[in-house]
Amino acid sequence: MRDNVNRLIGKQVAKIRREKGFTQAQLAESLDVATETISRLERGVSIPSLKTLENISLILNIKLKDLFDFEYPQKSTGTAREKEIAKLTAFLKQKKAEEIKLGYNVLKSIFDEIKLIRKSKLFLKGLDEENLRLAVKILRAVAR
Repeated sequence: MRDNVNRLIGKQVAKIRREKGFTQAQLAESLDVATETISRLERGVSIPSLKTLENISLILNIKLKDLFDFEYPQKSTGTAREKEIAKLTAFLKQKKAEEIKLGYNVLKSIFDEIKLIRKSKLFLKGLDEENLRLAVKILRAVAR
C-alpha cells in the first residue's frame, strides 16, 4: 500500500510538473536538490517530506492538496468501454469547465466526421465503376 501511494504522489508531481512546463532539472534547481532526487520522487522510489511537497506546490503555483488529488487504482471487472469511460472521467475531473466544454465540442466534431466518413464509404461501395470514377473526379475538384 505504501509503495502504491509513493508512486501515485510521484506520478502526480510528474504530471503537474510537465503541465506547468518544468523539466526535472528546473524543478530540482528551484528546490535546491539533485535532479536524481526529483526522478526518484516521480518514480515513487522515495517520498518527500511535507515541507518539500509544500515547496513543490509553491514553485508549481498549485495548492498543496493538488499533489494528493489522484484516484486510487481499483481492480475493475468492467467492460473495456466502462474502463475507458472511467479513465476519461478521472481525466476530466482535473480540468476546468471551459476545457471540458471545448474538449466535448472537439470530440463531438470528430465523431460527427467519423459518421460522415462511414456513410461515404457505404455510398461509394454501392457505386459501379463508372459512377465511382465520377465521384473521384468530383472529390478532386472540390479538394482543389
